[in-house]
Amino acid sequence: MPNDCSHPFEKSATAPDAYAPVYDGLQERPFPRQLGMEVTAFCNLHCAMCHNATLKRPKGRMPFELFRRCVDEVAELSPSTEVWLSFNGEPLLEPELLLRMLAYAKSLRLTSLNLNSNGTRLDDTLVEPLLASGLDLVVFGIDGLTSETYSRVRLGGDRDCVYANVERFLALRLACATGPEIMVQFIEMEENAHEREAFVDYWLSRGAILKVRRKLSWGGRMNTALAVPPERRTACPWSVNLMHVCWDGTVPRCCGDTDGTEAVGNVWHESLSTLWRRMAPNRAAQLDGRFDQLPARCATCRDWMVGVSEKIRPTWGAFSDQPAPAESVAEW
Repeated sequence: MPNDCSHPFEKSATAPDAYAPVYDGLQERPFPRQLGMEVTAFCNLHCAMCHNATLKRPKGRMPFELFRRCVDEVAELSPSTEVWLSFNGEPLLEPELLLRMLAYAKSLRLTSLNLNSNGTRLDDTLVEPLLASGLDLVVFGIDGLTSETYSRVRLGGDRDCVYANVERFLALRLACATGPEIMVQFIEMEENAHEREAFVDYWLSRGAILKVRRKLSWGGRMNTALAVPPERRTACPWSVNLMHVCWDGTVPRCCGDTDGTEAVGNVWHESLSTLWRRMAPNRAAQLDGRFDQLPARCATCRDWMVGVSEKIRPTWGAFSDQPAPAESVAEW
């Protein structure tokens, strides 16, 4: 459904210079640049831009032994890989498991531990443990400034509770010498586009980093406002950079395959590196521009259009070395 939101590819036949490094940097790698680990497939919200409520596969939580198997391999082969403790579901629904996972991953000296959360379960018992956990980045998906907009987008959540949780967490982090970067995400869509600027200003003034991106189609399963002509198609950053492990060890061919119907295998039985190599033909087709040779799901998926997000850093706070104007850059 169209709206007034602009997209970098809608303005010219090629990606603007600010976005080019994201796409020009796509290349074949011996190990994934990012690894998403599904702590749990359960979620306590039913959000307008999310597919979780319609998942067909069984939901559960990841056994710690499976997590250990995966991050042991990351530590051995590619300790700089970004490990994200999220795919489907809300990881803070499993606080003890999450903290145990973080402690173990940190003991392996992994250099990039990251968390996505809706912020609803960030109570007082979790704030200090998370700040001290070794996390490098926490991304809170909020997407609405007013209660009216938040309730339309984040169904089942309490806007005032989430804002209090995240603001408390952010204030305590800014008072510390070290700790994770705190990022607040705004997924721009028809329901909230009118609040974008006010949302950005609100969180910048509190010292958070802003991440603004477009709504995903999740493998063509959801409607988005994106409409880039086929002749301007680029390789999909999600497919080229990212690998996901579901809670039961299933590895889908891409993050758009949220039900794992096109799974390439299971890490209980094979290594991450083996499964990553098995996905290489799909990455090669993406990088070579042979889009007509991609699986059928790729024909309707629009998520390659959302590979770029806008990161806006505040003028002050623990995440800036010195005072400076707010900086906006395009990043993967």
